[in-house]
Amino acid sequence: MTFSSTPPRGALDRVAFYLLRGVTLICDFLGVMMLAGVLLLIVAAVIARDLIGLGMPWTEEVATMLAIYAIAFGSLSAWVRFEHLVVDLFSHRLGDLARALQYRLVALLSCGFFALAAYGALTMSVASANNRTVSLGISFSYLYYGIFIAFAGMAVLALWQTLRGPVAWQAELQTELQAERETN
Repeated sequence: MTFSSTPPRGALDRVAFYLLRGVTLICDFLGVMMLAGVLLLIVAAVIARDLIGLGMPWTEEVATMLAIYAIAFGSLSAWVRFEHLVVDLFSHRLGDLARALQYRLVALLSCGFFALAAYGALTMSVASANNRTVSLGISFSYLYYGIFIAFAGMAVLALWQTLRGPVAWQAELQTELQAERETN
């Protein structure tokens, strides 16, 4: 994501612009690092098992945890970038007021869904606090914390979208990202 569009003039919008930019960059970096860690762990486990004859059963547990957190951070980044799957059948036919109302309604419904899913992840985290992985003895709660981070973060972003509504700089950014995707 290049973020080459000019930052908005309003103070609150400028803060939101840079905050979303920072969240995206951090989430992208962490997600890539965690996926690289998964790849390295899998390669190390295969090499250790096949060439050295050394079993490393703990790598499966760590790779699973890294993958869950990578997906969590990637989903946050995708929400900011408008890259989650969207089926838009009639929005382009709506007027400006109706489109703004639809935007807020979808954001509110998304916020409710994400909050419910975050609550479910937190509930599962508490329920599985005493369940531990076989090799390392890590609590399964840590797996659910990754899911909680993803849904809680997206709930906060959806709440902001609900309260703020559509903004011009966000539409410009979305158009810029669409053009970037088409050229790549």
